[in-house]
Amino acid sequence: MNWIAQNQPNVNGIVETGDVYDLNKDEYQQKYAAFCVTQNTHNVGEEFTTFSFTLFYVDRLTLDKSNKIEIQSTAVEFFANFIKTVMQKFDNLDWTNGDVTTFTEKFSAECAGAYMTCNITTPNKSLCAMIKMELGEFAPKEYSDDWFKWVEKYI
Repeated sequence: MNWIAQNQPNVNGIVETGDVYDLNKDEYQQKYAAFCVTQNTHNVGEEFTTFSFTLFYVDRLTLDKSNKIEIQSTAVEFFANFIKTVMQKFDNLDWTNGDVTTFTEKFSAECAGAYMTCNITTPNKSLCAMIKMELGEFAPKEYSDDWFKWVEKYI
């Protein structure tokens, strides 16, 4: 998800640790607006796995906080574009849209933004099967039928 966020026009930093409070660290001070994904409880079933995440878009407020509404509006627009991009790139995912909640929060700087909790459901297929399904005849030679059969048997 980070690479999708990084390609959005308003994102300058990615909190790769998955801890939104790492925005308090010095390394993120010049990287606002920032994006962070935190993992929630996932659900593994017999045929499908549902992954649950909370996504954050955070930007720095001006001293007079006059840009609060602009930041929060940008955050809502960011999530709309983010979901649209995910759905275009990964049409085999079932994305459950979440509610977007705006906020103001004091990190190392006074910030505003929004967060969204979402669920992504995907079938429990092996990586090999997914590669073969996605690439078909264009799969690299090392992903031949024999290789897939060996992996599915022994891994």
